[in-house]
Amino acid sequence: MTRKTTDHMSTATDWGTGVTRRAFRLRGLPDRVEAALEDMCHAMLCTLRHDGRTVTSVEADFRRYTLQLCPGASEPLKQIVGMPLATSTSDFFANGRARLNCTHMLDLAWLALHHASRGETEWLYEVEIPDALTGPMRGVLRRNGDVVQDWLVEGNVIASPFSLAGQSLAGGFTKWLLTASGLPELAIEECLVLHKGFFMTGARKFRLPEGPVTDDHRKAIEGVCFGYASERIGEAIALTGMRRDFSQQPERLLRFE
Repeated sequence: MTRKTTDHMSTATDWGTGVTRRAFRLRGLPDRVEAALEDMCHAMLCTLRHDGRTVTSVEADFRRYTLQLCPGASEPLKQIVGMPLATSTSDFFANGRARLNCTHMLDLAWLALHHASRGETEWLYEVEIPDALTGPMRGVLRRNGDVVQDWLVEGNVIASPFSLAGQSLAGGFTKWLLTASGLPELAIEECLVLHKGFFMTGARKFRLPEGPVTDDHRKAIEGVCFGYASERIGEAIALTGMRRDFSQQPERLLRFE
């Protein structure tokens, strides 16, 4: 998914030469899952503790993020304490939970919750989406080195694989996955991880101004997450020095340099 160009965005001068990359590490331990995420705009850690049945605590560590307000999303994340480990994806994200939280930290906690039932095992998800000046974009998701999702997307619509063809990434994809796709839970997990990777291509293609949120940007983004919530967006400041380019050096992901 790419973001619509508006007055508050300018196309990056290096678009067409790089790769949108994300990496998630999920490490299962006897009483907890240690989860990590890194991409061009974010570096985050989430430790989800459990008793084998429910979440007993959750700790959010924001290392790199877009707004000075983002670390405050540690508080609403605590609402998942007490949640059963068997909670489905649809129930996890129900009742507008994503808009109350940091989107990316909440995704990390969701992945940690799923991973808690897998025992003492470590998974590495890697997203790779090369820039495309024309034609479709190809997005690949690997788990521990093996390709588990491989999509072609043109005009925000999935062209392949056949099981997903015709679905728009611009709206309604998550609802379709959860209510109508008929896919097993693990495949839904994979699709949502790659879907968010396509969303992040917009952060590679377009540059947002740093500093206080502009009026144009506010109109486009208000209410989508914790940092951009109506009650605090007036205080939001886009931070400087937070971007990294992993296009040619994917091995640097999850080093938090």
